[in-house]
Amino acid sequence: MLNERIELQECLELDARDPLQDFRSKFALAETGAIHFDANSMGAMPKEVPQRVAWMLNEGWRNLGRQGWAKLDWLDKPKMLGAGIAHLVGSEPEDLIVCDNTSINLYKLLSYAWGIRQSGHVLLTESKHFPTDIYIAEGWIKTLKEYGVDAEIKFADSHQQLLDSLNKDVAVVNVSYVDYRTSLRWDMANLMNKAKEVGALVVWDISHAAGAVKVDLMGNEADFAVGCGYKYLCGGPGAPAYLFIHPKHQNKKWPSIAGWMGHFDVFAFADRYQPNPRIISQTTGSPVIISNEIFAAAVDVWKKVSVEEMDSKHESLTSLFHHLILQECGSLGAEMTSPATHTNAGGHVSIRHQGAGPVSEALLEHGVVSSFRKPDSIRFGISPLYHSHQDILNGVQRLRKVLSDEIWKEERFQKVSV
Repeated sequence: MLNERIELQECLELDARDPLQDFRSKFALAETGAIHFDANSMGAMPKEVPQRVAWMLNEGWRNLGRQGWAKLDWLDKPKMLGAGIAHLVGSEPEDLIVCDNTSINLYKLLSYAWGIRQSGHVLLTESKHFPTDIYIAEGWIKTLKEYGVDAEIKFADSHQQLLDSLNKDVAVVNVSYVDYRTSLRWDMANLMNKAKEVGALVVWDISHAAGAVKVDLMGNEADFAVGCGYKYLCGGPGAPAYLFIHPKHQNKKWPSIAGWMGHFDVFAFADRYQPNPRIISQTTGSPVIISNEIFAAAVDVWKKVSVEEMDSKHESLTSLFHHLILQECGSLGAEMTSPATHTNAGGHVSIRHQGAGPVSEALLEHGVVSSFRKPDSIRFGISPLYHSHQDILNGVQRLRKVLSDEIWKEERFQKVSV
């Protein structure tokens, strides 16, 4: 139990009892010593990445060349990577595949779900959904309408409004498990149960949760899910994404993009397409070999991580953050906007401040990497693998200095980056 006022000693004691503390040494943190709270936008780099990439460039590309397809694991990497992170999201290894990017995977699953839906003509989503996801949904519905299909997209302004909007007209629901601004988390089981009552299928985006908090796709009977590899999973800039299909929905129809890597016999070069009966059918063109090798360095770390310990530590870190914001910055205009209850929150914590953009810029100069989201939100991505309780304390204390000394008002911080 945390004391009324938190000091350094208590943070050090919490770190000493941390069962995941050794994982911090697996990552190459910033040489500047900055606290990397940008896990929500890009996770830290695993230490093995430079060595693995160098080997791939020299041995895999320079020396083996095209023989790498036969002698190395390039073709199997999408399945291997998926199996390596499946436990983090509550999936069986064979039901998760790493490929393409989140937008492409979302398009594939929205269109696939539409094709096997039980009823309805409405794609239901949230008005505050992640913008890219909305664009994909809009594009899919526009395509359907251009081909004369009765289809429309509807938006809900809250979780409750979305639940109240579920009826027989709804074919597919698409939501983010965690709100990218506030970190509000859905009750996955409740939405799945409500959707099943009306025959709707649900496509989840779990990007802002996987690798930070527990996700249980199979336990909650989730239909479909997508996620990116570059956030908490630490797959690197532009890392491949992943997708999940519940086994009861697999092999119900052709994949929306019938690519050669999803063929039943990849190197048969058959004249006609025959889909692989498993989730591998959702792969499209050639795997991204170098990006997959980078991601593999992270996956080798994740294979050894207990989901329960990961989730428990994240709860401890974010609970401390909430407490310290009130203690250190409550009188300086900083307001917590993310849920205080762990089961209601995702991977990041968010604060609201009138000068959020300039504050985030000033924090960079003071050794804290966060991310700004318009109009007034600052997000701090919390990683259970490489963040400590002391990091939380140091980060909040630096925020207090930026606010109390009004450093953020200086002219050089007024031009805000994303």
